[in-house]
Amino acid sequence: MRIMYVEDNPANISLLQRIARMGGHEVINYTDGEVALTRFAADNPDLVLMDLQLEGRIGGLEVVRQLRAGGFKTPIVAVTAYAMVGDRERCIEAGCDGYLSKPLPVAEVVDLVQKYEVIVKSKPAAETVAVVTPPTTETPAPTPIVVAAAPVIETPPAAPEPVKTTSTPEPQAPTS
Repeated sequence: MRIMYVEDNPANISLLQRIARMGGHEVINYTDGEVALTRFAADNPDLVLMDLQLEGRIGGLEVVRQLRAGGFKTPIVAVTAYAMVGDRERCIEAGCDGYLSKPLPVAEVVDLVQKYEVIVKSKPAAETVAVVTPPTTETPAPTPIVVAAAPVIETPPAAPEPVKTTSTPEPQAPTS
């Protein structure tokens, strides 16, 4: 399963990557909401975890609103450190399917990933939907960070080339 995690906290990114690796899932991470919008259709995630406070000009809830307005049905779960009264409702109203508060509760994240993995495996082939075009930015979009469990194949080093030496005779002193 491909999980897009839009988050700018390295500790949270690392935690989700470790959890995802345990289940053999792939994590794509963006720290900027506009970049995540731009790359969403091409990345085609099965699940999105969306932080509400992001780098860049737009926050997580605006990203969710634009994705939903563009016709995307991918499950989106809001992830936020702001666990105040009414926050869950604001997230659901914006188009999120769920809500997690920080610090990330490991057991809940594992359960969440397993729940959506079952849903993803049971749904029919993905439909084609509209592409969301966010406001343009002056900086180019960075390459996504993709983490997947893959075997490491080591190539043995090549044998060294033999060293060729040429000897020249030592000059002889003239004899008289």
